Amino acid sequence: MTREQKASLAAESPAWMYEFDLGDGIKTPLLAEELRSIHQTRAQMLGALLDEIFPRGMRGCRCLDAGCNEGYFSQLLYHRGARVQGIDIREQNIRRARAVQHILELDAANLEFSTDDVFAFDSGGLVYDLSLCFGLIYHLENPLGLLRKLRAMTRTLCIVESQVTRQRAPIASGWGQTGVTLELPASIAVFHEEQQSADRLAAYGGVLSFIPNMAALRLMLGAAGFPRVVQLPPRPGMNPQYLNHDRVILAAFTADH
Repeated sequence: MTREQKASLAAESPAWMYEFDLGDGIKTPLLAEELRSIHQTRAQMLGALLDEIFPRGMRGCRCLDAGCNEGYFSQLLYHRGARVQGIDIREQNIRRARAVQHILELDAANLEFSTDDVFAFDSGGLVYDLSLCFGLIYHLENPLGLLRKLRAMTRTLCIVESQVTRQRAPIASGWGQTGVTLELPASIAVFHEEQQSADRLAAYGGVLSFIPNMAALRLMLGAAGFPRVVQLPPRPGMNPQYLNHDRVILAAFTADH
């Protein structure tokens, strides 16, 4: 690809979710500057976990990146030796992911992108050693259905990154009988995403997004069939949203050990 073609790709509207170095002095512009810190934090936390779980590298591992956007984290897994399938419902995201892949000469036999709705995605019976779900849960009307779908396609580990609400104290609720009250630690907030057509990071195919608190996210992962869930700890200097627990990354294991 010529320098002019790279410049044209980078200049496309809207701006990019990820910054890619396309060579020839051209980088894709970020949609918002804070994304740089968010992606750095995600990469550092994910990298530390992968070093622990796959100390000899990921060669031979099959990975699914659900809601891969422009393919940044698919590339991260690819560079660790994994064979990666990235899917996203927005065609523009996949077109960009493939264009960057072509420019960087990343092997299509080990890194594949497709435009797919994760709920309708057919893996052809393939089960992935690891599934990745970054920034998707809280844009959906059926987050538990997504987690169950991912569990059905995951052999060992699903890594989930999500926005969570700040509700930590239990919520009191009546329960079918006068004087009976439940104290519920888990809750889900409902957000009306009215700008889904204009905002490519918003919900797709629905207007309501269901945002869990930490307790609810853990419960949903357990209900989906992940018996062990571990929260990855943010370190000082990482993005404030993770330090303040407005965003979290959880490692959900398919076996309780």
